[in-house]
Amino acid sequence: MDTKYLKNVLFYIGSAIISILFIGYLYYHLSGSFATEVETVLSESVTRAETITFNAYIMRDEELLYSNQSGDINYVCEDGEKIAVGSAVADIYATGSSSLRSQIKDIDTKISILKLSSPTGNNTSIDTTLIDNQINKLYHLIRNSTESGNTSYVLQKKNELLILLNKRNIIVKSVLGYDDQIAALEEERAKLTSRLDNVSETVIAERSGYFYSAIDGYEGIFSSQRIPDLTLDKFEAMKNSVPENTYVQQNGYAVGKLVTTHEWYAVCETTTETLRYFQTGAIYPVRYPYSSDVEISMTLERIITENSSDKALLVFRTGEIPENFNYLRMQTVEVVRQNYTGLGVPASAVRVVDGEQGVYTLIGNVVKFRKIETLFEEEGYFIVKSYTSTESGYAEHLKRNELIIVKGKNLYDGKIIQ
Repeated sequence: MDTKYLKNVLFYIGSAIISILFIGYLYYHLSGSFATEVETVLSESVTRAETITFNAYIMRDEELLYSNQSGDINYVCEDGEKIAVGSAVADIYATGSSSLRSQIKDIDTKISILKLSSPTGNNTSIDTTLIDNQINKLYHLIRNSTESGNTSYVLQKKNELLILLNKRNIIVKSVLGYDDQIAALEEERAKLTSRLDNVSETVIAERSGYFYSAIDGYEGIFSSQRIPDLTLDKFEAMKNSVPENTYVQQNGYAVGKLVTTHEWYAVCETTTETLRYFQTGAIYPVRYPYSSDVEISMTLERIITENSSDKALLVFRTGEIPENFNYLRMQTVEVVRQNYTGLGVPASAVRVVDGEQGVYTLIGNVVKFRKIETLFEEEGYFIVKSYTSTESGYAEHLKRNELIIVKGKNLYDGKIIQ
């Protein structure tokens, strides 16, 4: 066999293999450089709140209103309505179907839930991520309470969960609103009320104030008059108290109550570890998920602690009386510790390149790596600093209205997207 010929053949074969590999290498990188499978979102200015969740107990100056006899009740004023001395608040029907009052009360509850489920100007749940986080948080609270045997807490929270689910239906456009349902229920209520017999008594307010029909038996227990000398032990005793009987021999049957002052309190249970975030006299935004996430500015009136305990109480005070607010005695609240404003970045877009945290952006058809400085992080989302053009570091950091790449393969700075 000709050795020289064999060497030439092997040389050509080797050269061909190397050429094929080289072409494959070039194709792999070039095809990656011109890949079109990228998804982007616009970097926009957003504000997110860092909140701390508490169980809050509502304390007000509440005065019960009594009728001389039991019977079916038809309220002639709205919950939260400010009434003058001598105003009629309810008509009492001594006779009539015993089930009518129960039916009317059930309809009133449904109407209240639907009204609280409807969007308002104070509603901060503008996307499914926020509302789903609230539903998830409440679900775990209910689950933990169920496992510990606290069934009364579950019953208190069921309507709150229903309101959140209703609000989510509006956000995802499953329903447009609940106005038609509310109107139908109000019409049904009017028909039931018309079936009651003649009025046997009209309850008159002897003082001015804000009227509320709901009575829980804790009006004299969770009174704001107890705030000045409140202690951890006294508060624990209040929580463990048996609700007062709504029938009082000398007064009659309680049919509603008057709140005699616009000031009221939310007492939040916490631990001494959390106190580093709070300062007496400071004003904090407090969100109430059970009232369409209405946010109320409240002053931290007192911080109650004892040397022998790691428990603490935060006593918030306000003079605001929001429309359609639900004063459920014990409810979940979210105290806003700090607001963060910056550029919103999905967590899925964040990369670490050469030890620097940042994101890939698409400028024209060229990929550029932009550094980010994280201000706040929540589940699946970052708030990063928005640099101004006069600040050092502006050029290399993410800017407003840049396209952030949230999905793409083989990304690197300078890559060309076709």
